[in-house]
Amino acid sequence: MSRYELPAVVVEHQRRGANLYELILHAPPIAERATPGQFVMVRAVRTHAPLWRRPYSILRANPDKGVFSILYSVQSAFTELLAMKRIGSTVQILGPLGSYFQPVRAARRHILVAGGVGAPPLCFFAARLAPTLTPDEHLLILAGARSSEMLVGLDEFRALGAQVRIATDDGSQGYQGYVTDLLAQALDDPLETAVYACGPNRMLRTAADICLARGVPCQISLDAPMPCGVGVCLGCAIPVRTPDGGVWYKRACAEGPVFWAEEVVWQ
Repeated sequence: MSRYELPAVVVEHQRRGANLYELILHAPPIAERATPGQFVMVRAVRTHAPLWRRPYSILRANPDKGVFSILYSVQSAFTELLAMKRIGSTVQILGPLGSYFQPVRAARRHILVAGGVGAPPLCFFAARLAPTLTPDEHLLILAGARSSEMLVGLDEFRALGAQVRIATDDGSQGYQGYVTDLLAQALDDPLETAVYACGPNRMLRTAADICLARGVPCQISLDAPMPCGVGVCLGCAIPVRTPDGGVWYKRACAEGPVFWAEEVVWQ
């Protein structure tokens, strides 16, 4: 799949929550080719300081307007530089990169499990998936976070007509507990289901275990350090099972970040 390195023009910069911002960028080649689950590598300035690019999942893409967006929180010198970007300025972008979510067409129910800031690629996936569903298919979103202020993407999910269930660790909204508890409850219904998840790796491991125990197909988008984003540095190697029962490695930035749950060897 083609990837591009180019300066992307900031067309909008919106606050989306407590310390959360959406950066909307004009980059037609990337907007046209981005697929849900893929990411871009971002450099806030043209110099090499900070040295490394940072990976960000694509939140949404509009090929007709030639724009796509990322979501970030201000936590470091790098994201402070992003926060200073004004409309008309540019950021350096490399992408789209990585693998993507693949709809399981045999499923009648598609469950998207979003943990905190893991929601962006699932927002993108839901926006592309929802229009393709048949009348006997439906979309269920399970959104979890430590508190209600950290929930992401609820408006986008609801605008698609999806059913949304919420879990927060502190009980400030929805069910008090883990979003994976909601997943286990949902899977008590034997309806033919596929699960797609993105969030902290601890959550993904639990979601994978739940699905594997019930024979439910599950795709997970792993969180891994990605210094280069193009598979050269091997900093994002993930242990995976081989057909003969052994263990090998795949690169989260190239063969991933989306993997089938049964592939991953958790450490």
